[in-house]
Amino acid sequence: MGQEVKDHLRSALSLMFKPLVRLLIAQGVTHAEFAETAKEVYVEVALKHFEAEGKVNRSRVAILTGLTRKEVKNVIDRTLESGYQEKSFSRPERVLTGWYSDPQFQGPYGIPLELPYESGDSEEKCFVELVKQYSGDMAPRQMLNQLIEAGSVVEVGGRYKAVRRIFKHSTLSPSLIKRLGEVGYRVFSTAAKNIDKQMEGSGYFDRMVFADDGCTDEQITAFNEYIKKRGQEYLEEIDVWFSSRKEQNRPGQKRKDTGLYMVHYVEDSDDFGTLRSLLMDRGVE
Repeated sequence: MGQEVKDHLRSALSLMFKPLVRLLIAQGVTHAEFAETAKEVYVEVALKHFEAEGKVNRSRVAILTGLTRKEVKNVIDRTLESGYQEKSFSRPERVLTGWYSDPQFQGPYGIPLELPYESGDSEEKCFVELVKQYSGDMAPRQMLNQLIEAGSVVEVGGRYKAVRRIFKHSTLSPSLIKRLGEVGYRVFSTAAKNIDKQMEGSGYFDRMVFADDGCTDEQITAFNEYIKKRGQEYLEEIDVWFSSRKEQNRPGQKRKDTGLYMVHYVEDSDDFGTLRSLLMDRGVE
């Protein structure tokens, strides 16, 4: 694959990831957890689509994916371990764990100390030191703001008190999380198939209609109401089509799930910027 194609794919990947990463951060999924999941998917896809069936050649998978042989081995071993479930902690969780379990930051009976933000006394523990020990290079002020917003820490007389050992992000139901994966898979699988028709054969229906000059929030709200009604009518028509053809599916033949996914999208122009432009806008050169 040419470098120019790779560059374009990375740009497309960056754009697709932005709304997803926003959700992952909001739910406390760290980059390390995301990276491990990405490794697993790379190994799975390499084995399923680019390796001879029935064989697991770790060296070949490493070449295909760009992972080291050790990383490939770790992914495979971890996947095969019965009942394996990695317990990982976000940075706020590590800070709270240290505050509640490290004797340096505890008072009598193991109660977490009320800490000043900073202290000029080397003998007095402070929040900045706690963060340094349990969260590395995370900015202490940002960490404090996160903990306060989550209700895990409160300010008492100029000091900070841990009132809840857990750091809770807003929760999502398992069904919503499952739907996210299914929707993403369906959209990306069709888009990828249509882009790479030479490998997969003919493409699937993939069309778009949009406002040439954009819409105001008022018109977006009006369109949302319009498409809910008309879109529902069309989907019900398709449902009738499927129902009327059930008998035409030959018994014993392999079946695949199929359907039509309709989505009303609203683009945020800021998402089309780059990390470089963002850094320059904020004075980082």
